[in-house]
Amino acid sequence: MSCLVMSSFLSMLQWASHGRRIPIGLPSYIVLTVISAFLSACDVSQPNNPYSGNDGKQMVLYSSFSERPKHLDPAVSYSSNEYTFVAQIYEPPFQYHYLNRPYQLVPLTASKMPDVIYLNRHGERLEQNAKDSEIAYTDYIIDIQPNIRYQPHPALAKNTQGDYSYHRLSDAQIQRLTTLSDFTDTGSRELTADDYVYQVKRLAHPKTQSPIAEIMKNYIVGFDEFSKQLRDSSKAAVKDQVMEGVEVISRYQYRIRIKGKYPQFIYWLAMPFFSPMPWEADAFYGQPGLSDKNITLDWYPIGTGAYLLAENNPNRRMTLLRNPNFHKETYPAEGEPDDKAAGLLADAGKQLPFIDKVVFTLEKETIPYWTKFLQGYYDASGIASDSFDQAIQFTGSGGVALTDSMREKGIQLQTAVETSNFYMGFNMLDATIGGGSEAARKLRQALSIAVDFEE
Repeated sequence: MSCLVMSSFLSMLQWASHGRRIPIGLPSYIVLTVISAFLSACDVSQPNNPYSGNDGKQMVLYSSFSERPKHLDPAVSYSSNEYTFVAQIYEPPFQYHYLNRPYQLVPLTASKMPDVIYLNRHGERLEQNAKDSEIAYTDYIIDIQPNIRYQPHPALAKNTQGDYSYHRLSDAQIQRLTTLSDFTDTGSRELTADDYVYQVKRLAHPKTQSPIAEIMKNYIVGFDEFSKQLRDSSKAAVKDQVMEGVEVISRYQYRIRIKGKYPQFIYWLAMPFFSPMPWEADAFYGQPGLSDKNITLDWYPIGTGAYLLAENNPNRRMTLLRNPNFHKETYPAEGEPDDKAAGLLADAGKQLPFIDKVVFTLEKETIPYWTKFLQGYYDASGIASDSFDQAIQFTGSGGVALTDSMREKGIQLQTAVETSNFYMGFNMLDATIGGGSEAARKLRQALSIAVDFEE
């Protein structure tokens, strides 16, 4: 399981939707997702199956994406359309429980929740109830599970002598390459605490250009100083450099030290930014000439998650395959009071992931997407305003339900409450509504009041 959502069939359905949000007079929106019969795309016995026979007996989810991902490097990626892929490939130490509400952090690759230790300015340990003013530093001690392995990847391939097969490519070898699949050998190794520490160092490297680097300078001890000393170094140089605020304690344990007390920091540890990265990835991808071939970490990820990226053709299709090295993880056995009746605990204790392959096809427009969903090309769809009346009817209690025609097709409805922020922006340089005069200020207020946001 990865990041916010489990790498199970249900999670993939949630991520597969376009997530169109329909306001219905609540303080937040309800996200409506309609889902065709479970894994119908894999049932080759259906005469109207558009994928009949294409994938044999594999369990396949067919979905779409509307915008090409710019970054698949977890140190850089920071948008929801990228997380559709990144969060299935990379694993931070913690995640959110799939069913429990309110949201609850639980271990992912970690063996338990972190030990949180408060220290004074002399580095002496304080009690857990110490005053905030006394706390100069907070240590997060994180233990990870053994026997977690990376997906097969050329960066980890070794020859019979134990040397890395592709870390010293010649110019002639690079000239013959066109894609990552041109490498004949792949390898794997165990995940270690050093990989998590290495990733924190990557966040600090100026050449990585991580969007959270400026924020982390305010919290992780030594982050800013480390960044400055690496200004003219290669990305792979961070391996042998020391950052004061991160430390490998043992093969399966590491420490992150932050300034003061910042309880929210643990939630950062559930984001892909803090996923592990093997140093071999930068050593491999950093070879001169590979980036010219678009053979980069941003294009070909390397992780420990439930899936690996088998096809990256963002102008047409992206495909995830089950990671053959994925560690043991099971579907949760507990949830909310209504989850059992809703069938969400029917798979309790079963090995994840449930599906073998996820095919995302580029689909930029909502109306063609909806039409193809009804024809069976996609397994899930959000509901755009143009399709709302066709799919949804209001019940007497003010709730929402599928129309009869949708139910007859075997389509199911899933809803989720999602908080949203809205704002109206004004051009302060505009001659009519801009400026700092009293009249302009009242005009902006009047316009804000006049707009019916519920509508």
